[in-house]
Amino acid sequence: MSFLATFALSNLVDFVINSWIGPAFVLIIAGVAIVLALKRQLAAFLSFAAIAVLAAIFIFFGNDLFGKNGNVSKAGKDVATKINTVDLTNTTFSPGFLQLHR
Repeated sequence: MSFLATFALSNLVDFVINSWIGPAFVLIIAGVAIVLALKRQLAAFLSFAAIAVLAAIFIFFGNDLFGKNGNVSKAGKDVATKINTVDLTNTTFSPGFLQLHR
């Protein structure tokens, strides 16, 4: 039952992003870019364009990057498995070394 709910929710999210959020995002970005270009504010336009590109990546490719099987998620899992940990239970220290003395 939960698989069907997850599948339906995933389809709903894709539908909302593709039908509403994506076009609204593009319209807002285009409107602000036109206003900044007409006012000839090049520095504001360039910084806005950089922020808009980052936002577009998160909106349109967020699941591909940060989802369960996303590239960033996979890279993080790979790095986490390669990190060495210190195990203080199997050391050559005396048995009372790890005990807290008050």
